[in-house]
Amino acid sequence: MKTLRYFLIVMMMIIAVHFGRSQNSVWKLQTFTLQSLTKNASGELLDKSREILLKRLACMNLQDVHVTVNYPLSELLITVRDTIDNRLLPDVLLEQGHVNFIETVNRQEVLTTPDSSFNEQNIKEAHADFSSPAYPALSITFKEDVWTSWKEATARNMNKSMAFVIDGKVYCAPMIQGEIPNGKISMTGTGFSQAEIRKLVAVISNGPLPLKYTLVSGK
Repeated sequence: MKTLRYFLIVMMMIIAVHFGRSQNSVWKLQTFTLQSLTKNASGELLDKSREILLKRLACMNLQDVHVTVNYPLSELLITVRDTIDNRLLPDVLLEQGHVNFIETVNRQEVLTTPDSSFNEQNIKEAHADFSSPAYPALSITFKEDVWTSWKEATARNMNKSMAFVIDGKVYCAPMIQGEIPNGKISMTGTGFSQAEIRKLVAVISNGPLPLKYTLVSGK
């Protein structure tokens, strides 16, 4: 009897969770067609792009995801059946994913000197930190071989901004408040939403696309 009671309680909880999701979320099919800006792109690069996009979407815990390649047209067809905002998905799919941390004079002027730039090849891992819900943070750890360079760069830019750039777009320019010896940075208070941070983690964590794409169709 006791076992039956526990079983009924578990079943009621499962039904409640499912009902809550069905009430608060609308699962819908979204389809996107991306076309490579490189005409007659090689099958190898198209396949690599497919692999990276699948990893990005998996990183965002999306369900029922499919990515197929139309080789003659150098296109990728992506279908997702989930609750994700359709305004966010194109960013996840289209960003090539070249990351830089660049020393800046101010938020408008970005200095791209070779010795002041850290890129995606130097990143060991990125993750979302939602321990403080009001201030979601993007946390990045660099590989150990650049820790000394990172320490020197942060010391050199004390109380100055360092631009966080993806594909030439400055996402934010956090103020360096102290020397960082352990190759880590946490960006919070930059206006990122939790959804935006999840997107950035997905893009940063899976390497850049080998091709640039444009959105041919999507809804």
